[in-house]
Amino acid sequence: MEKLIITAALTGGDFVSKMLTPYVPSTVDEIVEEVVKCYKAGASIVHLHAKEPKTGLPHPDPNSVFPEYVKRIRESEASDIIINITTGGGRPLPKELAEAMGIEQKYTVEEYEKLLDQWMEERMKFGQEMSSLNMGSINIWEDLGIPLLRNQIFANPVSRIELWAKFMYENNVKPELEIYDTGMINTAKSLVREGKLKEPLHIQFVLFGGLSCMSPTPETLLYCVHNIPDNWTWSVCAPGKYEMQMAAMAIIMGGHVRVGMEDNIYLEKGVLAKSNAELVEKVVRIAKELGREIATPDEAREILGLKKG
Repeated sequence: MEKLIITAALTGGDFVSKMLTPYVPSTVDEIVEEVVKCYKAGASIVHLHAKEPKTGLPHPDPNSVFPEYVKRIRESEASDIIINITTGGGRPLPKELAEAMGIEQKYTVEEYEKLLDQWMEERMKFGQEMSSLNMGSINIWEDLGIPLLRNQIFANPVSRIELWAKFMYENNVKPELEIYDTGMINTAKSLVREGKLKEPLHIQFVLFGGLSCMSPTPETLLYCVHNIPDNWTWSVCAPGKYEMQMAAMAIIMGGHVRVGMEDNIYLEKGVLAKSNAELVEKVVRIAKELGREIATPDEAREILGLKKG
């Protein structure tokens, strides 16, 4: 069995901020410090969202800070780590919803949509080796008790998937395909047949449950893995208490894992993780008990077919 690739998703998505946990890294210094800790703990990939420094909410202008993240990480003790930049988070909310949640936004939904493809083309030039690529549209996965959120759709039409994949390949960025529902596996297969995606693919099964995603159960993960070709690599992420449960399954099945505050802010029930490295260390312990070795960044590059530098 190949060595285990651990991804640290350390900055959190749209709903993880200082309001939920004071430990989520938000400033450039905090983010770089966390990357180094996770690297030393055993992570070979770091997955990044852009954060507003004071609040930890999504940054209103992600492309203005991602280059600094990459530069500082490459100058740090974790200079060898694989950087994976999101293409999914930070999309604006309708005005009335943003006001209700106390979120300041630089762009309206309409303005953002007009500029989004241009920004993603620009984002693929920041020097990362990987970027997430969402493989379909879904309803919002969590309404947080706010009725207006039920009107939200996380839109990723096939035409946009094709375009963003093109931007990635033009800049030697490997897509990590985010699979939220089983039908998205078929989307990936179709785009391979059409030559829009290049094998071998790397898949992330997002078992977040809620209002839209696949449930974090053994049956779900088994079904997903049985429906992808043997030459595709895969990883899994799941929320809260399910994070380590699904990680243990992936370790046993030969897959890879993602942990971090984007998915889970607790080290154990009622105990906040004070660093993403604590979650990396926990999954390393599980892997070692199960006899699975941990991949270094260069070993992860070999497994994923990445060319360093």
